[in-house]
Amino acid sequence: MACMGKRADILERFGQRVRELRKEQGYSQESFAAACELDRTYIGGIERGEPHHFSGNTATYK
Repeated sequence: MACMGKRADILERFGQRVRELRKEQGYSQESFAAACELDRTYIGGIERGEPHHFSGNTATYK
């Protein structure tokens, strides 16, 4: 069970960092999602650290 908590913490911290960087660059969730060719709700899920939003797409944004 400790592993699940650690993973959740990593996803949460990753999501927080994505949000910080998005805001620093002046993107709204909607404009950032469009630039990434993803849905806004998908970006929101990542920023909230929801595990079902993490897949191969996460690593494709440059």
